[in-house]
Amino acid sequence: MKRGRNFVGVIALGFLLATACTKPTVITVPDSPYPISIDKFTTDTLTSGLVIPFGIGILGKDDYLVSDRIGKIFRFKNSSLKEIIGAPEVLTFDDPGLPMIIHGGLMDLSLHPKYPEVSWVYIAYFAPDSKAKVARFQLIDNEVRLMEVIFSSSTEGYYGNGMRIVWQNDTHFFLNIGSSDYTTLANPILVPQDLNEDWGKIHRLNQDGSIPSDNPIIDVKKGVSSIYSYGHRDVQGLVFDKETQTLYGIEHGPKGGDELNIITPGRNYGWPIFTYGIHYDGQKISSVSEDSAKEISILPEHFWTVPTNDGGQAIAPSSAILVEKSNFPEWNGHFLIPSLAFRRLLKYNPKTEETYGLYLEGRIRNLVQEEDGNILLLVERNNLNTENGMLVRVRKP
Repeated sequence: MKRGRNFVGVIALGFLLATACTKPTVITVPDSPYPISIDKFTTDTLTSGLVIPFGIGILGKDDYLVSDRIGKIFRFKNSSLKEIIGAPEVLTFDDPGLPMIIHGGLMDLSLHPKYPEVSWVYIAYFAPDSKAKVARFQLIDNEVRLMEVIFSSSTEGYYGNGMRIVWQNDTHFFLNIGSSDYTTLANPILVPQDLNEDWGKIHRLNQDGSIPSDNPIIDVKKGVSSIYSYGHRDVQGLVFDKETQTLYGIEHGPKGGDELNIITPGRNYGWPIFTYGIHYDGQKISSVSEDSAKEISILPEHFWTVPTNDGGQAIAPSSAILVEKSNFPEWNGHFLIPSLAFRRLLKYNPKTEETYGLYLEGRIRNLVQEEDGNILLLVERNNLNTENGMLVRVRKP
């Protein structure tokens, strides 16, 4: 890793919170919990005017479709940001007094792998009936047309924070539905362990939302299940490496215990029976030891808990990509993982298990690698009273 001050571009976005009198208060970006890697890159802000941008689809060169968690879809093309008409209605939960979505909303957006030959756009969201859903639609004249709901959770819930979609191939996709509830050892909430519930699971679906016949979990009453793996808290980073046919889940833990998992079909990943994190108030969550957890579940390949004097801090991963064949030699072979808690981009080397901070700061909600080797970032607003979330390109100097 290069240690000299040879970087070319820096995003110093900061983060602002609104007080009760709506006067913004500047909160400085926390120091990186990991050593800073000084890598070569520069950045361009392509547009602002977003709030909590969550999913992105690349329609063409300099042509992007972006979902915003507040319930809007935007198209950025030819340096112009326009709202798409006809986004599905969503349910959101705001913190009283602050226009900040805590749960719900419009989440991931994904194009069919053969787009535009197969012209479906897929969108995951938390619907007004309190169910997690996936719809697909066609984009015609900057309007949502022919929209159809192709998946809906079987029960209502208030858990899912990070619904993500990633394609296995041209005909199958994976879908995460989180279960970030406030479980403790004294009050366990075992929804992620219940195979009759869709929450706290990674699902595998056909392109039309139907259930593949070769899925690993069989429901005795209903037949094959959409569930691919279970015992998850909130897999906000879902990565499928087509070269190795490996599915990775970057899991948002409670207070510490954020995880990198290799997802094996049909297996249990332990939440909330076992976790390396603790509840936000310091209570224990795990009901079994690490040795016992090995017997009944898959332990993470790696986990992150930043040491503190009150039991540890999560990095709070919001998404992830595995970088290959990019314009940045220092990033190839690494996972790039945005940390919401520390408001910066991290890079993780799976071979050495080393984590580094980068001089890319802000509440980054998502990132994607373009075909030309550059990286796109979706950055959440830094002032709760304004719409100044951004689409940012990271490119070589």
